[in-house]
Amino acid sequence: MFFGLYEACKTNHVVIHNEIGPGIVLNIACRKDSIERPPIWFHKLNFKDPFLIIKFVDKVPHRTKLYCMLSYGTKPTYWYDIEVYHQGSYPRCGQLRSWIAKEDGIWFTRRYHSPPGHVLNWKIK
Repeated sequence: MFFGLYEACKTNHVVIHNEIGPGIVLNIACRKDSIERPPIWFHKLNFKDPFLIIKFVDKVPHRTKLYCMLSYGTKPTYWYDIEVYHQGSYPRCGQLRSWIAKEDGIWFTRRYHSPPGHVLNWKIK
């Protein structure tokens, strides 16, 4: 019997939350492999809705990269284009990248039981 490398690997998760404020919709546009590519996933996430989960496994031999543009508001528009996941030198299993959009910026954690920390301020256009 033969089992391929990484066959039993748990999926990785990028999780995006909207905690900006009541009535505010977070727009999410994601793409893979290159920040220069057009988005292939679009999602609108209402305040306190169940979070968006992107599930995937790392690729061999190419490294998995995921980018998401998070934005909200009109005049001004608050936004940030983030590399939400970047595979290391070798494939990993069961990875978490949790991004939380809040009024004061974007918060992040990579552990299920650790509190997130503030990592980015919103850009304004």
